[in-house]
Amino acid sequence: MKWSMVSCLVFLVAACQAPITNSLLNHFTEHVINNLNNSSTLEAHCKSKDDDLGLRRLAAGAEFNWTFRVNFWSTTLFFCDLRWANGHKAFDVYRPDDQFLAKKCAYNFCRWSARDDGIYAFSEKKNHYVLAHKWDPK
Repeated sequence: MKWSMVSCLVFLVAACQAPITNSLLNHFTEHVINNLNNSSTLEAHCKSKDDDLGLRRLAAGAEFNWTFRVNFWSTTLFFCDLRWANGHKAFDVYRPDDQFLAKKCAYNFCRWSARDDGIYAFSEKKNHYVLAHKWDPK
């Protein structure tokens, strides 16, 4: 009797969970890559409501990455504030909705490339980086 109640509860939780792309069981990995020219340093400060990943200073060609799971309510949001000598931009790097994931990520793997003209997201569909954000002036 207890097992059937537990099984039923597990089924209900799974059925109520967001689509499989946002499942509690999946890990998501974010990459922020400094592809700025002229050996420029990129400052990246990324965080969620619960996790502040700290300020990172990335040399040219360096990257910063982290892995996480979506919370039970599928409300996890990560954003980054990227800065360099010629500009800055704060933007969402992860939102738990299928449109965001389809346009900006490759299922559970998001890659962001900071370049001189803006910030690019890797498009799995197009198999190359696509301009996602222009730099705001300093």
